[in-house]
Amino acid sequence: MKIAYFHCFAGASGDMILGALLDAGLSLEQLGADLAKLPLPLRSFRLEVSRVTKQGIRGTKLDVLVEDKQTHRRLGDIKAIINKSVLPALVQERSIGIFTRLAEAEAKVHGKSVEEIIFHEVGAVDAIVDVVGAAIGFWRLGIEEVYASPVHVGGGTIETAHGVLPVPLPATMELLRGVPVYSRGVEREILTPTGAAILTACCRAFGDMPPLNVINSGYGAGNYDLAIPNLLRLTIGEKVTEAASALSAETEGGCHEAPALMMEANIDDMNPEFYDYLISRLLEAGAMDVFLQTIQMKKNRPAVTLSVLMRPEDLDAFRELIFAETTTLGVRVYPVTKHMLPSEIITMETGLGQARVKIGRRQGKICNVAPEYEDCRKLAKENKLPMKNIYDLIKAEAWRKLT
Repeated sequence: MKIAYFHCFAGASGDMILGALLDAGLSLEQLGADLAKLPLPLRSFRLEVSRVTKQGIRGTKLDVLVEDKQTHRRLGDIKAIINKSVLPALVQERSIGIFTRLAEAEAKVHGKSVEEIIFHEVGAVDAIVDVVGAAIGFWRLGIEEVYASPVHVGGGTIETAHGVLPVPLPATMELLRGVPVYSRGVEREILTPTGAAILTACCRAFGDMPPLNVINSGYGAGNYDLAIPNLLRLTIGEKVTEAASALSAETEGGCHEAPALMMEANIDDMNPEFYDYLISRLLEAGAMDVFLQTIQMKKNRPAVTLSVLMRPEDLDAFRELIFAETTTLGVRVYPVTKHMLPSEIITMETGLGQARVKIGRRQGKICNVAPEYEDCRKLAKENKLPMKNIYDLIKAEAWRKLT
């Protein structure tokens, strides 16, 4: 699986994100051809790319030169522009999702409905190009998951259509709910609303770089000359599986040993509807495994034990997450050793369609083949067959092809 990681040490903006994608391998000609599919008036923009150096590091500077004079649009106007294009549904959905997230943040800040919100600077053609261009970039580069570091937001004030406002702008701060941020010595708006909307709509998590085998990297340049390089770094790579990233030696049985921690909490007073969301949050944050067990506590109260398997370096983050998202008043933690067979996920063309399959090996030989649930579910709907049949057919075909 190909993933992307943005290192936001000098903030982010729409043009910096697009510049980083170009610097990391996105074709300018292809980007221009895709953006031309947007029904914008009389080719009202053009892309200008230059190479610049910031504090000794070279990056790509993208400027969207605009002739269109309309800068104020509502969400409905922008949706219409995107929906009338002939871009892939994936690109359209991601682009509309970014603008919808931005509209919701603006609506909350200004006490209006989403339909009432008028985008000022963000409604201009250059902002539309930045958002749709980012969605095109992820699609064209085959990026399936996006991650980012904690975000440097800058400081000071800036003049806007609403007057002089503090940095980060109120809508930007609303977009950053749940995101780790910091401000350190830069009195500029280095994180823009467009940049914040793209990152928060597309990123699965913010924190340390996930394990990956680096394929390429690039730098998107901002407008300023600062004490730090005004650049956004993008790293693209293949996601490393748990077994491949284990830092310990292989044992005689063909397994990898990895030190880990188990964090547990007994919970008897939480709405059970919350567990689905909690488990999703824990897995997105990088938990190695999450599971629930029913137990009986004192006074015969039915309860649940939440168990989270994690890497030792993630202890603090998961402790805070569990305290924030559950009603528990305490957790217990103890060390464990995880023994893992080497594994990988491959994508196969089958008679029913494309599907991912997890392969487990022992002493170099395949010992387990497991089709991915989401792919089986999708193919079951498309082929109008029971999912258990789809699973068995893909598993049998994978065994035939791999052994």
